[in-house]
Amino acid sequence: MLKSDIDQPQLRRAWNAIDEIFFEHGLTLKRGYDFNHIDECARKGGLNVLEAHFTPELNTYGNGRAFWLGLFANNNELIGRVCARLDHIKPPMCLTDLWRKELHRYYPSVRGGKVHLSERQPRFAQKISGKVVYLGGTIVHPDFQRFRLGGYLNQMAQIEALDEWDADFFYGWMEHCGFKEGFWRNCGFSRAQFNAIRWADGGPVPIDEDLIWAGNDRDGVLDLIERILDFRQPSSLNRRSSQNQILSETSE
Repeated sequence: MLKSDIDQPQLRRAWNAIDEIFFEHGLTLKRGYDFNHIDECARKGGLNVLEAHFTPELNTYGNGRAFWLGLFANNNELIGRVCARLDHIKPPMCLTDLWRKELHRYYPSVRGGKVHLSERQPRFAQKISGKVVYLGGTIVHPDFQRFRLGGYLNQMAQIEALDEWDADFFYGWMEHCGFKEGFWRNCGFSRAQFNAIRWADGGPVPIDEDLIWAGNDRDGVLDLIERILDFRQPSSLNRRSSQNQILSETSE
C-alpha cells in the first residue's frame, strides 16, 4: 500500500483523542530521539531503564530510525514511556532472520554464552518483511498504572510510526510470566502469537523464555484509528468515559 491511503485528518483526530486522555491526567506527551536522556529521566523517577533493544549501551540510532514517547508530570517527572524502532527487512530476509542476529547480540543464555534460535521457528514471522516497527520499553509509574496509560502509549506509538515511516508491520514482546490478556488488546494489537520463539539451547537470562508476540499489520493500525474515532463522543462531558472504555477494550 502507499502512504496515500492514510487519511491524515483522521489520523490527527485519533492522535488528539488519545492526547486528551493524557491531558486529563495532568500529563504532557513528549517525543524524543535521545535515548540517553530518557534513560536519565527514568533513573530520576525511579523507573526501569531501557531494555536491550533500546539501551544506548548496545544501540546507536541515526537517520530517524527510532523515537521514544514520554509522559511527564508538571514537575517534569517521567510517568510513562514507550519506544519505537524501524527495521527495513528486505526479502528474502524475514523477521525471523532479524531475530536470529539481534537476540544473539543482546542476550546471554541460561546455559552460558549467547542465546541461539533453533533452526525451526514458528511460520508467522517468516512471512513478515518490509518496514517493520518494534515497540518496547513500555513502563508506567505505579501510581498511574490503573489508568492503562501503557496501552494508550502503544496506540499512540503505532499512529506516530505509521505517519512518519509508512510502516507495514508493528509488534512488541510480552513475557508469559507476567502476561495479562487485556494488555495486548489495550495496546491496540489485533494479533497475538504464543510460543513465538524456539530457543536452540536454553533461553535468555534476563527475560522469560516463553515469549508472546503481539502485533498489527498496516491495516490493523488503520482499523485502530477508526475504532478510536468511532467511539469518540462530541461532548467533552462524556468523552473521557467513552474513550477509557473503548480504547482499552478489555480489563487487564
